[in-house]
Amino acid sequence: MTVAYKLITPTAFNISSGPKTLIMAIAPSGHGLVLVSFDISFDGVTSSAVPATVEVVQSTQAGAGTSAVAPTITQIRGRATGGQAPTGGSNYSAEPTVLTVVDKLYIPQYMGTYTIQLPLGREYECDSSGGTVKAIGIRVTPTALVNVLGSLEVENL
Repeated sequence: MTVAYKLITPTAFNISSGPKTLIMAIAPSGHGLVLVSFDISFDGVTSSAVPATVEVVQSTQAGAGTSAVAPTITQIRGRATGGQAPTGGSNYSAEPTVLTVVDKLYIPQYMGTYTIQLPLGREYECDSSGGTVKAIGIRVTPTALVNVLGSLEVENL
């Protein structure tokens, strides 16, 4: 059985202009990560706000960026791992680099919620911390003043 972790933004935060990295899972030493699912939700209260652009991104971590708060990371499947858990960040005030967009979609900001479970064998991946692509995350470009919550579910490779 694989070992899986859930990374959750600990509090809703305001995004007034973007793009802004919502949450990032950074691979531990010796293990890559597979993004199995992600969730995002907005608390917009006016239907006039057009949808936000949401991107799934991979990062080389050439620049780690500045995370305002660490996400809550919980092991949800598998046996004890002995230090193989990912690290991460959320609510970035300075963007991590170098980011490569691997998926892009629109999500309504008017009480918009989106959950995706990626099909087996078609998940997005990143290398171990010693590789080229060291992290995977979600970046949001809002069109209205809204709060956002999000989470990632990742498995060790």
